[in-house]
Parts: sequence; C-alpha cells; structure tokens
Amino acid sequence: MLITYGHVNPAALLAPVDLEPQAGSDTGIQVQSDMARVVPVPLPESTLHVVVFCGGRGSSTIIRELIRWPQVSLSLLVNAYDDGLSTGELREFIPSMLGPSDFRKNLSQLLDLCSSQQYALQRILEIRLPNDFSAERFERLTMGLAKGSPAGVLPQVERLFEELDTRHRACLIGFLEHFAEYFRSQQGRELRFSDCSFGNLIFAGCYLKSGQSFNATVQSLSELFGSQARLINVSRGENRTLAALKRNGEILSRESEIVGSQSSSPIREIFFLDKPLSDEQRRELAPLGTEERARYLAGLSRDVALSPEAEHALLKANLVIYGPGTQFSSLLPSYRIARDAIRRSSASAKIFVANLESDHDIQTLGVLDLADKALEMAGDPENENRTITHIFYNRDGRQRGVPLGIEEPAASYKSARIVAGEYANPANPTVHSGYQVVRSAFATLRDKMELRQTKSLDVYVDLLDRSMASDFLLQEFMELPWRDCFDRVRLRINRLGQKDWNLPEHLRIEPAEYDGLFSDVEVFHDWLENGDSEFLVTLTGDGEYRLRDLLLGLQVLNGGVFGAVFGSRTQSRRQFRSALRAAYGEKGLLHSISSLGAFVFTAVFGLRFRVILSDPFTGFRMYRRSKMNEEFRAAMGRSRPRTTAGITRLLVTNRVEIAEIPVMYRTFNNFTKPGWRLWRGVRNLLGSLA
Repeated sequence: MLITYGHVNPAALLAPVDLEPQAGSDTGIQVQSDMARVVPVPLPESTLHVVVFCGGRGSSTIIRELIRWPQVSLSLLVNAYDDGLSTGELREFIPSMLGPSDFRKNLSQLLDLCSSQQYALQRILEIRLPNDFSAERFERLTMGLAKGSPAGVLPQVERLFEELDTRHRACLIGFLEHFAEYFRSQQGRELRFSDCSFGNLIFAGCYLKSGQSFNATVQSLSELFGSQARLINVSRGENRTLAALKRNGEILSRESEIVGSQSSSPIREIFFLDKPLSDEQRRELAPLGTEERARYLAGLSRDVALSPEAEHALLKANLVIYGPGTQFSSLLPSYRIARDAIRRSSASAKIFVANLESDHDIQTLGVLDLADKALEMAGDPENENRTITHIFYNRDGRQRGVPLGIEEPAASYKSARIVAGEYANPANPTVHSGYQVVRSAFATLRDKMELRQTKSLDVYVDLLDRSMASDFLLQEFMELPWRDCFDRVRLRINRLGQKDWNLPEHLRIEPAEYDGLFSDVEVFHDWLENGDSEFLVTLTGDGEYRLRDLLLGLQVLNGGVFGAVFGSRTQSRRQFRSALRAAYGEKGLLHSISSLGAFVFTAVFGLRFRVILSDPFTGFRMYRRSKMNEEFRAAMGRSRPRTTAGITRLLVTNRVEIAEIPVMYRTFNNFTKPGWRLWRGVRNLLGSLA
C-alpha cells in the first residue's frame, strides 16, 4: 500500500474518540467533529465478529464501512416480513414465501462493484420492470436468455446478462425458468409484473428451486453472488404477517401499513400473525376497545423461532450494532425474535444507533423512546442485562425535517452511555456517516483490549557513530507535540554520550549500546520479547531521517490493519539520485551497482513473497505490538532473524500487513559509509532468500 504524504495535524493523530463525559458539560458524551480525530482504535483480535441488525437501506453506509475492514467478520440479521407493493403481491402469489426485498437490497450493497461482473449482478438485482411489462414479455425474456439469443424484450437486462460468466448466467436463468414454470402452473391466478423488482423474481425462482426454504435461498444467493458478509434471516423461516396496534386503538393490519402514512398516535405493540386478518376478524375487532383489541391480537399472534445461524452469530459477536432504519417493521421485530440470544451474547459492546430523523412509524418518538422500545422488544426493559451499552445519536440539527434528539441531554440512560456525535453524512445529512459511526463503535471496545501500554512509544536511532548529527535530531525530537499523542515517548540513540537533559515528564532520552550491521534487529527482538510499549520505531542509516514523518506513519498504524509501516526513500526521484551521489561520489562502478540494486532487490523480494515494496531494505521501520499475531511471534522465536529483511520475510509469510509511506531522507557528502551500505544490502538480500 502506498500512502501519499500530505499535511499532518499532529494534535489530531492517534487521538481516540472521546467516550467519557467532559468536565463542565451537560450535553453527555461528546465525539470530536474533526474527521482527523475520529480514528479507529486497536481491535482486540485479528478477527472482530460484528453483528448488525438492519432493514433494507437504513444501515447501508455503516455496512459499507464495515466491509472495508479486512479483520471484520460481518453478519447482517434481517427479518423477512416485508409485504409492500410488488413484494406483497409476490408473497401472495407464492403463499409460503417470505419477503425478499430487504435481503435483495442488502445483497446488492455487499457486492464488490470494482468487478464488472459484480456490477452487472448488482444492476440485475436492482432493476425494476417497466409499468407496461406483461407475463407474456417475461416468458419471452426468459426464453431468449435461456437460448442465448436476445429477444429485445428488455435490452438493458439482456446486456447485463452478457457481462456474466457461464456459471452465473446459467444459475440466474435457471432461477427464472423455475419461476416461469411455477407461474404457468398457477392457471387462473394473476401476478402484476409492472414495477416489480427483477431481483425479487430471481429470489422467487431460487426459493422454488431450493425446496421452498427461504433461509437456504438466502445462503445460496449470497454464495453465488459473492457477498462480502453473511446475510442471515433472523427467523427459521416461519411465514408471518406483521400487524401493529396504536395507542389510540387503531390497527395496522400489515407491514406496508406500519411503514406507511398514519396517525400521530404512537405504536403500542406489534404482533406476528400466521395469516392476514380476515374480513370476519376485522368485524369482530371493530367494536372492541384498545385493551380488548390488544388481547384479541395477542391471541392470534404466533411465536417466531430464532434461526441457528443468527443465534451462532450473536453468541460469537464481539460487537452488536442495532442499526437505524424503519423501527417497527425492520428492526423491533428482529429484537423480539432474537431476545434470548441477545441476552446470552457476551459482546463487549451493544450499540443502539438512533435514526437521524423521524419517520411515519416513529413520528412522535425521540431517541430515548426508541431505545426504550428496543429494550422492551428484547425483553430487558430496564437494561438490567446490558442489552444496550451505548446509545449513538446525532448531535446536530437537520437541514430538513425534525431531528431525533434528546430533550434533556445526559451522560447515560438506564446504564447505557449516551454518545452525541456528528453522525450525519456531511454530503447527505439524511443518511449516516458510516465512517463516523464505525470508528465511534470501535472506540467503545477500547476498555476491553488486552494491551500492556497503548499510549507509549519507543524510538531507536542508530547514526553509525555520527554523533555530530545528533543535535539536529534531538532538537526536532523535543519540538514535536508528542504529548498530544502519547503518555510517554522514549528516544534511544546508539552510542550517544551521557548528558543531563532538561525534559518534560513524558519524554526520555537514553543512550544505547549495540554492535554490528543490524543493531535495529536486536532492538526489535528486545522490544518484542521484553518491551511494554505498543509502538516501536527504528531509524538506521548513514543519512538524516525526519522525525515528523513518524507522525504520518503512526497515523497509518493506528488507523488501519497494519502491523508495520516502512518508510520509502525512493519515492522522490530527486531524493533517490541525490542519495546515491552523496554516498558514492565519483565511484562510478559502485554508483551504478547501487542504482541497479535498488530495483533488483525490489524485484527479488516481489518474486519471492508476492509483495511489492519500493524500498524493502529501508532503515525507517515502525511496528505495532497488538498486530503481531501469534504465528509471527512463534516464527520469530524459532528462527530469530538477524537482518531486517529476515523480519520482513516473517511479517509477510505470517500475514502481518505492511504499509509503505514516502519519507524524507537526506545524505551528505563525506558523511555516508559506502561499505556499510553494500554489506548491509548483501546481508539483507541473503536474509530475504533464506
């Protein structure tokens, strides 16, 4: 990975999201608005298991951010009780089938759109049929796709199918043929194809081919489409119709009414009916009061069992996110189904992310009202089981509509921390900023991490006995704002003379005594085996590095999955050439050999380990302890490499990620050691081939 060097605000680097109440503040817990300050914190394991309860698109930006993290294993829990528009008609046409719309919407955003085939699959899922589309045209379209001879029925879809490989094309056509066969068998029954999602027809065909198992359908399509997360139906697949009772006694008899326009009276309860209310039942309900209606509907309601896949995901989760979305249709029913597994989940954090603004079903409810409903549905109304550990809500007012806020801001509610942040997307304030929400969520895990010291830094410098250069280094060391990033910073310089330093409490300068070409390797061994700091920096060379470049490197280490950052001295052509001139002067042969060697070493390392580093033998190296996995530590113990290339080899082969950034590196005439350069290069080359 190459990261372009730019302006760095040192005060913003490594600063965690502040999840503690601030002194003198009555607005609860504050999250910094500066994007540079909201950085991800170290994760406790190489794999972080995250569960998101979501609907169709309400959590899309949060989900997209989570799948950018390679160490996140993401599971999405969705219920399948949507019955609006064409989805409702399709459910009536195939009476045993659940609503596929929310699964289709999630699947379409879990695809890798950098791939032309994945992009085509996403478009196929999302296309809606024209208003004048008929059953006869659907038959012709399916037949044309099966024969490989486009019929011109729906050119856009036909072109997209041409982008698919043989396997994907055959599978999707097979699903459409299964649906077409079922359609032909339903003589006398009609289905309107107009404005129907083409992806829903694919789901329906897969459902019929999968023995009418909805959960098997979701799994099959997720695998076929290459989903970047596990898409899980929260239930075992029981066919239910959602109904709701409002406080004024009004009955919302299906999911489409729950999400649609309605009176301002709050929704009191939701029910899982095994079939829609009949005309006779409606007549029986008409004269009843609110309490009697509640008892009547409760008598019709049927339990829904949690699916084994959803249970497994919740019990394994490190982090649970109750996402934003349509509360009374997409989210609250899922909490009710999963209440037992939520209670048993040992996730370190369970975060309720409030909607940004009101909706039809929550038009009179605030953030804490929504949290109360979530707790009620999860069977923990007072939050005694820590069903919610944090409540995230957007601090700022909305540009349009009425924002969801808290009337009397506080630091906590029913033992859950209230986190007020700028969670709206700056470009589109009606949707969440996935960046802000995810990094705040990761910050809640800080207290659970097993790090011996997360705010300390060790820096080791070997100037090759050039003590005259140490004054400039020490001056820069004392000028940089380390206190904004760390509690303690220790600088060790090899063979530095003793001196009394007048330093602030958080800084230390110490001499060190190491011999040999690779003193930085010995320092790394000592740090890994006996050190207590989270970060180590080693700077070794016959020129001058700039300590300010450490701030950029530390930002990269703290903000991603990387266990090491290497500083490339070859990113600037001018810098590269001047370094060679200063090192070898008029020694034409050595100059040519060194220039060629820079490219040869990169090529050899790339061929050997399939990783391209522009400067694999750099003396600018930064490491992070919590990213050194057990496999790497064990390999270090067995082989104990004696060169920096040997350490790099073990990092790569044991899946510790390395980032590369350009750094300033100046060499000076009559200051460099050509012999040291050559022998270190040869030893490194041998070390990389070991």
